[in-house]
Amino acid sequence: MPTIAKRHSHSACTYENSMYVFGGCTATCTTFNDLWRLDLDTRKWVRLITMGTYPSPKACATMLYYKKSFILFGGWSHPALYSVHQQSRLFNELHVYSIESNKWIAINTLETPPPTSAHSASIHKNCMIVFGGICNGYRSNDVWCLNLDSYSWHKQATSNLKPQPRYGQSQIELGDKHLLILGGCTGPNVAMNDAWLLKMEGTAWTWKKVNMHNTEWAPTRIWCHQACKVGNHVIVLSINKCQNKPNDMSISLKKVTCQAAPSSRTNNSFPLHARQGSVSHIDRDVNINGRHGSFSEISVQNPRPSHHLPNFTKNLTLCYDNMLSMTAFRNEPVRYDINSHRQRQLESLRRMEESIRNRRTQSKSAKKTRNTLSIFVLDITNVLCDECSASWIPLKHSDQSGPNERILYSLVAGRGELIVFGGIAKEYIQNHPDMDEPEVYNDLHFINPPRYVI
Repeated sequence: MPTIAKRHSHSACTYENSMYVFGGCTATCTTFNDLWRLDLDTRKWVRLITMGTYPSPKACATMLYYKKSFILFGGWSHPALYSVHQQSRLFNELHVYSIESNKWIAINTLETPPPTSAHSASIHKNCMIVFGGICNGYRSNDVWCLNLDSYSWHKQATSNLKPQPRYGQSQIELGDKHLLILGGCTGPNVAMNDAWLLKMEGTAWTWKKVNMHNTEWAPTRIWCHQACKVGNHVIVLSINKCQNKPNDMSISLKKVTCQAAPSSRTNNSFPLHARQGSVSHIDRDVNINGRHGSFSEISVQNPRPSHHLPNFTKNLTLCYDNMLSMTAFRNEPVRYDINSHRQRQLESLRRMEESIRNRRTQSKSAKKTRNTLSIFVLDITNVLCDECSASWIPLKHSDQSGPNERILYSLVAGRGELIVFGGIAKEYIQNHPDMDEPEVYNDLHFINPPRYVI
């Protein structure tokens, strides 16, 4: 059975009893334009061989469901191979995927937002509302509206009081006339934990800052951690302030392994390229640019060449050169002993093998102490009242813990459960420089509601 490749910053949404995942990014900044469907009954992945005009391979786009179609907008991709001094490319492409005909359609409009990634979006009646994101050279707090009947864009006027320009925030739909913006990032390492309500009435729509209560129970950060609305509550996953006491509000979070063995936001995400330099190695997979095929083990995992092998070769060369130099000083002919040279090779290989074994042991022990994600719940019952307030709910602690700490994953609502997929352990890797490469995931976790005994 096919299995989706590890990825982060992808787009995901649900329709009927399936979750659909588009694109995303690998640990080496290669972006995908493939479309996968997860059957929520069988927990099996299906690679959809779509027709029509493919979207560009990209990450940090938004994909929303509307009338048996998915609306895909924006995103970013790494520059072409060997383009070290070029910036990552941003997109303002608009594509519509028809679920019934299994076909992508590219929509061209006269007026369009600037190329944007890491923005947020939501559907209200027949309009898609896009807020914020990273544009070419700046962060945005603009509001753009797309009429889904005529596919026409317009930039919406808003009040003078408005959220700071940001990216990586979550956008929650609150009926036809309101939406909620939660968290985000206003710059490198400047995460926001605020919330803003947008009232979509009149010529100029009105922003209002939400009064946040019980902030001591809030997550440590709400950027690159997708939020999901469940009734009058918003669910956020983040690391717990006290990792020794993970909280889960008695909600069970279980990891599901697909029957196929693993191959090693609405979606609003923070583009990895905004914080990292150019990547010298970019893998080219058969699943991008419209090509079809299976993910090979090498292309999925993208292992880096061992750093020990060049040193090992260099040591052998130096050893042989030293032998030549010493014999030259003695004015004696060079006698090269093949057996002794082979012994030195074997000894060097043994030391290299032992070093690799030690690194693997250290890596496994580091994974055991890794932080995990916990569940946080925001009550938004009073957010539409005059006081415009929201309150973080105190959660009791238990011994259960969630998936390993990660960012840029997707969190969507299925039928009676929340689905967590993918992500990257970027921040964890930054705190552990001994590890070779950021760890990217393709695992699935399902959050089930609490069960009460009557």
